[in-house]
Amino acid sequence: MPRRPLLFDRWARNRSICPSCLHSLQRKAFFHQRRTTTTTSYKSATKKQLSPGHESSLRPSAEELKGYMAEIKELQRATAQRVTAQRAPTQRAATRKEAPSEEEDQVSVRYFEEDEEKRIELEDEQAFDDSLGKFDGAEFKDLLHNIKDALGSENEKESFQSVIRELCGDVDSISSLEDIEKLVARSDVYNKEIDAQLEEKLVDLPPDLADMVREQFASLDEIEEDEEDDEDFDAPPYHIPKNVWKRAHRKKVERLNNILTSVNRDLDRGHRIKKSTVTSVYKAYSIARQSLSLAWDKVPSGAWNLLWKVLSVDESVHIRRMSHMSRLARDMMTAKVSMKPAQQLLAMEAIFVDGETSVSVKNWRKSIASLGKVKSPLYKEFWELGVHMFCRLGQVDEAMYAAEKILVKRLDPRILMPIIHTLSEKATDESRDRAWELYRRMRTLLGKDMQLADYDQVISHFLTTHQTENALYAFVDMMFDGSIDLKQRKGMPSVVANKYFLGKWLKRLIGAGDLDGAWSVVEFMRSKGVSAAPIHLNGLIGAWQRSGGADDVEKAERLAWAMVESRIRFVARRRAAAASPGKANYVPEQPPPWPAATNETFSLLAIAYCIRSLREKMLLLWDAFREAEMSGDAFVMNQLLESHIQAGRHQEARDMYQSLVVEQEKATPDPYTFSALWKTLAVNRLQVLPARMLAEATAEARQLFKETVRFRHVFSPPDGMDGQLARKMLHTFRILDDRHGFLVALHTLDSVFNFVPSETLAIELTIGTTRLQWDTRSRRRALLVAKHDMDRDLVAAVDRGRPVDNAAEAADQLQGRARSEALLRHLRRKFRPALGSDDELAVHGAEAARQMGVFDLLGFGSAEEK
Repeated sequence: MPRRPLLFDRWARNRSICPSCLHSLQRKAFFHQRRTTTTTSYKSATKKQLSPGHESSLRPSAEELKGYMAEIKELQRATAQRVTAQRAPTQRAATRKEAPSEEEDQVSVRYFEEDEEKRIELEDEQAFDDSLGKFDGAEFKDLLHNIKDALGSENEKESFQSVIRELCGDVDSISSLEDIEKLVARSDVYNKEIDAQLEEKLVDLPPDLADMVREQFASLDEIEEDEEDDEDFDAPPYHIPKNVWKRAHRKKVERLNNILTSVNRDLDRGHRIKKSTVTSVYKAYSIARQSLSLAWDKVPSGAWNLLWKVLSVDESVHIRRMSHMSRLARDMMTAKVSMKPAQQLLAMEAIFVDGETSVSVKNWRKSIASLGKVKSPLYKEFWELGVHMFCRLGQVDEAMYAAEKILVKRLDPRILMPIIHTLSEKATDESRDRAWELYRRMRTLLGKDMQLADYDQVISHFLTTHQTENALYAFVDMMFDGSIDLKQRKGMPSVVANKYFLGKWLKRLIGAGDLDGAWSVVEFMRSKGVSAAPIHLNGLIGAWQRSGGADDVEKAERLAWAMVESRIRFVARRRAAAASPGKANYVPEQPPPWPAATNETFSLLAIAYCIRSLREKMLLLWDAFREAEMSGDAFVMNQLLESHIQAGRHQEARDMYQSLVVEQEKATPDPYTFSALWKTLAVNRLQVLPARMLAEATAEARQLFKETVRFRHVFSPPDGMDGQLARKMLHTFRILDDRHGFLVALHTLDSVFNFVPSETLAIELTIGTTRLQWDTRSRRRALLVAKHDMDRDLVAAVDRGRPVDNAAEAADQLQGRARSEALLRHLRRKFRPALGSDDELAVHGAEAARQMGVFDLLGFGSAEEK
């Protein structure tokens, strides 16, 4: 039956034909004399009988297709010979370059590409390889024209043109190898249609004539298969032969061959295997796997080895390594491929991890005689695999048998670690005692080689299986190097039964992230009468909160409130003792109470409630804070203030500050306290401040500024006044249009808090906005005007009365304190009240300074005396 035109095989098979050879070979190949056979006469007779109409006469005959194929074959043979001859000197030169002698150290290889008109030198070997393998749409189009020109009659040319239009459509749209592959697929469909139509017509012919036609078409397929056999004969060792499979499967096999060729080339160049490489190889193998399964024995060992090398790369690159290796290993076993010892070991592990435990264990037992013998290079790895597999299956005796094989050779005693873990998971006293004995045996065998990581692993096994007592004994071994054996003591010595020793253990567990283990240790030691210090419990609470899990957050809250209640009970007993000194009689509790909460405990709860916007719980915490009679803590107070602000209760926030700091004097504010308080002012909360509220808002702002100045010591260096807080103060007085208050605040920030506004802040204040924007023409103009005005004032401080060409450049000459003073003068000029004489302004300024608490600080008092 009609074959696929070899016209498309040239690119679909990804063959490399040197462009410099193509033009010189095409003419000779295409005008090569076509062979004629007896098929010509039969086909001509058949065509006359089957194609009475003009439309069917345009379809190519079998002889025409055969002619196309013969011509393309001749082209491919000629170009292959020419490319081989051309690349041989290059390969020899490259070989000399890879292994240079002393005389050939300076030898270099140059690469060229030429056509009929010119020669172009390429940069390097990579560019040469790309030139050989790249797809040229113009070349493909020229090839079609050459084939058409090589045809004899006009009828043949019209038939060829009809085929190309039906398969390709617009030839200019063919621009990549993917387009060629699609073209090949369409040609297969087209061939099947011809087969079907031909069979319909052959039914009307005499049987002898029909059989002869079929034999002639079958001979064409045999020619192609013979040529493919020649290709497979010269293929690399990893190349999978295509002629073994039927035509429907060859495309999948060919795709896998192309991928393997690309990967092998990268490996030869020393490139590392990447994740994308592994993905592409496994994808191609998965697609071709069903086709390969029809003849596993035809897959060469080189292909299996290359697949194994790529898919067995480390899990940091290949995250699904075990799953993919399991499938590959099972296929190799089905194909009866001989595997190396290391491959056998990895195959057993992969199949076991993938779920085929019985198959893996069976293969492991069969390999004892070979891989498990003493002289085997994989002796240790083989028996370690057995230990891990039997531990996963819960077969401790089998695991111990394999472990003894390692211990008898005095290899790593840490092989007992998985057995200890397996025994610890069994909820029986016998298994747990046996786990402890194996731990002691491992410790004895390791001796000084026992590392802290080994202790941590054993302790983790005990804690996760609720063996807190054994975990304590192991931790004591680690801390005292085995000098104290708690197993032989009835009680804990004082060096162990104290909060400092417990704190070391908790710190280690929390640092390792074992929060559940730390909690079990806290409860166990508390049952033994040893309470942890509040600082360590606060660390556990914070770790639980940072983990973010719902259960962990609940545990943190429960423990923190238990400590708060303990603090409240302590305060109640203290009050009772103070009221009746002679009647106080404290009875120790068993188990001991939780440690009393500290300011850090309240802070942890406050910040958690503030983040989660739990205002009701924040109020309960505030009541508990007062009931516990805690010393004022700025952090807790700040969290409470933020909670009130988030809830929109700004007056309650100010009242709380008034109660804690001003009236009761139980807390000392910090800079964050005032950052929160300035947000509570109405002028900073409302979009538009009503005129009726202006006087009250001005008084509130001046009063808060006075309170800020009263605690000016909290803004001492190195932190000083925060720039955002100072910015909010100045903008507050600007929005209120309180120019006297603004000037007093500006002078105070400079002289008391050592803060000078930046140029950006100065422009914000003069324009009257808290966000500079230049997205519209009016805003850009306002920015430019404000900047030029500021530059003029700065220039005036440098060149008094002298004209300058560029104000901005002249202003840049002013630096340091002189520039700061010039900025202050600029702002004073911009915000100087427009009405009133100097004496009137001085009176109003002094009154504002008195209300803002800086009358004496700014020297108004001494001025009055003078």
